[in-house]
Amino acid sequence: MARRRPKPAVSTTSRGERLALTSIVAFIGLPHIGHLPFWVSLATAALLAWNAVRLLLGRPTPPGLVRALLTAAGVGAVLMGFGRINGQTAGVALLMLMLALKLTETVRYRDVVVVLALCCFVLVTQFLFSQSLGMALYLVAGSWLVVAAFVHLHAGDDAPPRAAAAESARLLALAIPVAAALFVLFPRLPGPLWGLPANNDGTARTGLSGTMSPGSIADLARSDAVAFRVRFDGPAPPPAARYWRGPVLWNFDHGTWHTGPGVARTITPPRVDAQGRGVRTDITLAPSHKPWLIALDMPLTTATAHRRTAGGNWVAPHPIDQRVRYIARSALHYTVDAELAPAARRLALALPATGNPRARALAHRWANHDHDARAIVHSALDFFRQGRFRYTLNPPRTSRDNSVDDFLFTTRAGFCEHFAGAFTFLMRAAGVPARVVTGYQGAQRASIGDYWIVRDSDAHAWSEVWLAGAGWVRVDPTAAAAPKRIADGITAAVTDSGDLPYMAGGHDRDAWYHARMLWDAVDAGWNRWFLAYGPALQQRLFAALGIAGFGTAIAVLTGLVVGTLALVSLWLAWHMRAEREADPVVRAWRRIERRLARIGLARHTGETPVGYARRVAATRPALTRQITDLAARYARLRYAANIESAERREFIRRARRFHPRRTGETRAG
Repeated sequence: MARRRPKPAVSTTSRGERLALTSIVAFIGLPHIGHLPFWVSLATAALLAWNAVRLLLGRPTPPGLVRALLTAAGVGAVLMGFGRINGQTAGVALLMLMLALKLTETVRYRDVVVVLALCCFVLVTQFLFSQSLGMALYLVAGSWLVVAAFVHLHAGDDAPPRAAAAESARLLALAIPVAAALFVLFPRLPGPLWGLPANNDGTARTGLSGTMSPGSIADLARSDAVAFRVRFDGPAPPPAARYWRGPVLWNFDHGTWHTGPGVARTITPPRVDAQGRGVRTDITLAPSHKPWLIALDMPLTTATAHRRTAGGNWVAPHPIDQRVRYIARSALHYTVDAELAPAARRLALALPATGNPRARALAHRWANHDHDARAIVHSALDFFRQGRFRYTLNPPRTSRDNSVDDFLFTTRAGFCEHFAGAFTFLMRAAGVPARVVTGYQGAQRASIGDYWIVRDSDAHAWSEVWLAGAGWVRVDPTAAAAPKRIADGITAAVTDSGDLPYMAGGHDRDAWYHARMLWDAVDAGWNRWFLAYGPALQQRLFAALGIAGFGTAIAVLTGLVVGTLALVSLWLAWHMRAEREADPVVRAWRRIERRLARIGLARHTGETPVGYARRVAATRPALTRQITDLAARYARLRYAANIESAERREFIRRARRFHPRRTGETRAG
């Protein structure tokens, strides 16, 4: 049956087709409910529902004035709600509203083409907000629906929904090799390709910040988002050694610890003398929109070119706006800055001129009683052990200028930032150089797979003091006040564990917990091999494959794409070839027709074999005997019953030997 021609662009669509198109738009835009403000999602849903009800009731297209007013209202609402109509969130909001409005005037097939093209843009915008495996699978389904709609649109009634869906699946399968080659070999750019921040609407972001004030880390600990995943090259270190180094804070002002811009100019990166065999870790870091590269304390090197700060942690050249994977080598036993530079000493002893008088007086008593720095450290730790401090996610508020006094002598309740900040203040007041280190402490072994998970709920802060002959030494006052925090995790230490996120709650026997850990194993593979595949990993892959630079990679990519497209073209040509006639007698007669056509005697449409033979004989008398005999034999073989196989073989043999020439001669038969 001949294929029907596609419907022209000016023809109108059926009500069922427009309802199906509305459903596709709703399906593709559904994930944006979690990304866009509620009023945008509500307005888009209302427009889609209005369009569906209008189609079901058979109502006509809204008047042009109504559509124009709705369009102006949509643009105005976005402008008022976001202060602009471009940018990540505002642009996507405007796109969703205009797409829903476009459906209200979609009647002709060219309108459908526009809507489906806009759906492709909406699919891409989903990755501006989430690149998770679940989102990728959802968008594969959305792509399949859009391609199926295009197939149905261009094939007309020859591609009913089931056939269009099957053809869409085949087309997507054919695109996989090209997509894989592009993913692996196309030059990876640092940061997101679209150049927009992952959040530009002022909403909170997870991860460590460059400052620490009372309550800041406690707020982060309420999130069970994965900060990073790590694989150890060998046995994992014991719990007491699972400190993950992040930003180091030197300055203290009005209850807040931070690192001022002058630190990098006045203090050089530390000298680290490692003792013993280091630990090699393979880390996949989640986007934090900060430059910190987290590594096991004390980090020595990373596999990529990054900068070490004055505090010994590593930072990337740009904020980390996408998942990155890197190899880090760390030392569990080390000496950092055996000789302390004068500039570093001055900064590590600096305190505001006023504030927290009781803490200063306590530190001075320790210093006057014993001038040895180690003895002062022990006195402070004993103070935390014996002071009946409470480790809690919900500490009482403290004042701005006397936060250390309020914590040490009044509330005696706090989270790790309270203990680390107060201890560092006491050390400086007693004349011992000290600084605050923020990062993470702990790691949870995955239920499936050889990797460990560090979550935002593992965020931690501790102190480092400089001791003569030992350099910078880690001291964790939280471990003195709440020792279970280091040995058994945050759940066993806090007094209000009910405020912890679900995955930090230790639900080892819970079925939902195990289900989420199973999904985490799948998600970890997706993050490690796909989302973390950035410029550094691509360069390492190129080196392993013997590809020198991006120029060679582009050449290889071009060859692979061209070769793949050639194979696909051959496959399509093979499947689109004319079907071969099964009957060898018919094939033999068609061979005769082709040979006669070469000398200008083509068979006419509707002409019988015997009539064809008579016309050939009248035109070329020399062929009369052979062509008449062959036509008679063919007619008998096609229409007579009980034909012997020998007669069929004889006809095929004679047809094979029939070679007419333009002169009318033939070779002997």
